[in-house]
Amino acid sequence: MDPPSYQDWLHTVPICDYPLFAKCLTLLALGETDTSMDDFNRYQQELTEKNCVNLDLSDRIGATLTKNMFQNLENQIVHNPFGHEIREVTAIEQGNLAALNHVISENFTGRYGKLAETPLRQEINIGIVTITLASRAAIRAGLHFEIAFYMSDIAIQSMEKCLDVETVTHIYRSTERAYCERVRELKSSSPGMNPAEENPHISRCKDYIYTHLHGKITVADVAMTIGLEANYLSHLFRREEGISMKTYIANAKIELVKNLLIYSQTPYVKISSYLGFSSQSHMSRLFRAHTGMTPRQYRNRYQKEDFIQEGLDG
Repeated sequence: MDPPSYQDWLHTVPICDYPLFAKCLTLLALGETDTSMDDFNRYQQELTEKNCVNLDLSDRIGATLTKNMFQNLENQIVHNPFGHEIREVTAIEQGNLAALNHVISENFTGRYGKLAETPLRQEINIGIVTITLASRAAIRAGLHFEIAFYMSDIAIQSMEKCLDVETVTHIYRSTERAYCERVRELKSSSPGMNPAEENPHISRCKDYIYTHLHGKITVADVAMTIGLEANYLSHLFRREEGISMKTYIANAKIELVKNLLIYSQTPYVKISSYLGFSSQSHMSRLFRAHTGMTPRQYRNRYQKEDFIQEGLDG
């Protein structure tokens, strides 16, 4: 029997990503020496910089910066005023949709920086920056980070599929307004709320809820996870949030149902099962109580056919 060829042998070698490969090389280089984790990480970083980083390209940034600044000053080319960005994120943090719309409509003599070589890629990159700033503004205002990041993920994925500049602009501006609306709803339901002063037990409670929306959530489960007695947690939550934890969980689930109805073709029964409702009819009753519409009516009215994702299994 002939020995295996080099190509045959190569196919048997397991493939791993670079970070794992670098860790293996670092372990081989250091052997059994008594090395701290900081030294290990520093050695691994040096390995990457000396073998994988294009230092010439990195060093060229300084020279390009000096050249471009000189040319822009000569040609009187300036970027958008920073105050415009501040007014934009402040409007979102305040939940002031009228102010946000006013800022978006402002005209100024500056321009956006060059972020790409093509107009479409340029607008997508501007959209990513805009949504990133908007999501952080909404989080600072009290919107839970899981919801903020979820909205950001959907918007950015939708922009990446676009083939025209106008649709990209529409998506990131609509997302900005959606963040602003969410903040406005939060402020109207919890006047005087200051996210920086939120009770740490309530913060941990919300973290648990938003990372377990795909299943059944009980007060007892949340209380056990964060190490509090269930009745005490229920009382604390109602005192801090102005609503019961059960209502808060239902509201969070209904918001996710809305997104699944708008941006996917997932059947109603699968949505109810995925989000831990006892039945499809239970989900429909709660949904109608919150929105005044059945899930079918809501989907028919608001579904975004141009940006529909696959179902939950897709």
